[in-house]
Amino acid sequence: MLLNPSRQCLRLHKSLFGRYTLNFSTSAHTYSNKEQETIRIGNVSKTVRVPNNPELVPRDYLPKDVPSQTLHDLKWIMQKDVLGQDVFLLGRPGPSRRLLAKQYLQLTNQEMEYVALSRDTTESDLKQRREIVSGTAHYMDQAAVKAAMEGRVLVLEGIEKVERNVLPVLNNLLENREMHLEDGRLLIPAARYDKLLAEHGQEVMDKWRLVRVSQDFRVIALGLPVPKYTGSPLDPPLRSRFQARDVQHLPYGQQLDILMGKAPNVDKDILSRILSFSHTLLTEESSALGLADFPVENLVRGISILNTVPQLEPADFLNRFYPYKLFLPQEGQRSVEDTFMNFQLTPNTKPQSHLMEIESIARSSVSPNSVDVGIKYKGAEQYMTVKGGDNFGESNVKFVRTAYHNWLLADLMLSHSVADLCLVGPRGSGKSAVVQELADMLGYRTETIQLYQDMTARDLLQQRTTTPTGDTVWRLSSLVEAALHGKMPLWMVCIEFIKVV
Repeated sequence: MLLNPSRQCLRLHKSLFGRYTLNFSTSAHTYSNKEQETIRIGNVSKTVRVPNNPELVPRDYLPKDVPSQTLHDLKWIMQKDVLGQDVFLLGRPGPSRRLLAKQYLQLTNQEMEYVALSRDTTESDLKQRREIVSGTAHYMDQAAVKAAMEGRVLVLEGIEKVERNVLPVLNNLLENREMHLEDGRLLIPAARYDKLLAEHGQEVMDKWRLVRVSQDFRVIALGLPVPKYTGSPLDPPLRSRFQARDVQHLPYGQQLDILMGKAPNVDKDILSRILSFSHTLLTEESSALGLADFPVENLVRGISILNTVPQLEPADFLNRFYPYKLFLPQEGQRSVEDTFMNFQLTPNTKPQSHLMEIESIARSSVSPNSVDVGIKYKGAEQYMTVKGGDNFGESNVKFVRTAYHNWLLADLMLSHSVADLCLVGPRGSGKSAVVQELADMLGYRTETIQLYQDMTARDLLQQRTTTPTGDTVWRLSSLVEAALHGKMPLWMVCIEFIKVV
């Protein structure tokens, strides 16, 4: 179990297996009435303290065994953090960059302010927003301002998506740690503030409306390399404020070790061929053919599907992560199928509606809101425990199953056991009915979310409205309500006669 870094001193050393293990010692000491500790990676060390708001520190992101590639990335970020520099993590689309940032913040016990940037992000989303409270207008500090004053780490994800005139408002804050706020206050760096405070006193500083920027304030930006990927490149003045690093996926050997540890029921040769196939689709040659990147990071989570049902065809397993027939032209599909053949992963062309079905389903007696599911595949029955809702036992009597539906529901159940899922099909093919049946089987209440082309990010999460007294408030969207109450959201969008749930 990973201990709380706020209570222990953390050191990392290389084990005999070529991976890194987290070891703890009790060398924490007291300084200025606050417990401090030293975290060391190689020859780089950082002194951290107990956070004022521990709920803002990421948790459960740092594994017990840290791969060496991840350790090198963490060491690089720590070097820049110790030097007081902001960092820009570049890489392929996927969760790896955000995961790395959260792992570092958990390791160093630092509080995080997170902003998901989009084309709808405005300057007020970063600095200050004007709200009406009790009939009076007030300026409310937003993520960048709160992070600067409280000494938190500001994580900006989606740099390539934001409009070009938004991020330059952070230029002065990144370079000089200064920013003029809409309410008349001025953020200034810690050294300058402390010097003025010693000369003039707190009363004068309040009169001048000067605010101290903490020396612990940092920015971690996450983005995609443009122009390889779609988006807006950073302006040169803003780009020069960051120290950039290309975050690569784990090497083949390290990934194979992780997959073997998470799927002991799967033959090593099959895991090796699956991993080789995924790495082939990440090469420059595959990119030159117009093939999309394979989400190799998702294999670590999804490999438990193959561990639960080892008889599953490897090609069928890979199609869950890379449904190439949905987004590639005929030439690209042939290239992917040739790659399948090269690694002896040729898909099974026979109908599979009779090969898999749900044999049993019952409320779990071990963990709450969980369901024990038995899946029969090729004559063998496998059992697994999946997440469920609080409405277990109700079913839709109007849904009439066929052999195809039995296979599809069992297939969706496997995907649900590890992650969210996307069901694609033509209009009117019964996708909503199938997902509703899956929700009924698992005891989920559903929440339908209609998506459309002009929908903004705010419409998806929160909508700005007013109370009868005129105060401005945020109203939660159906998606947030579903997350808070444990419902299963159904996303619906129709694009060129394809509907995604």
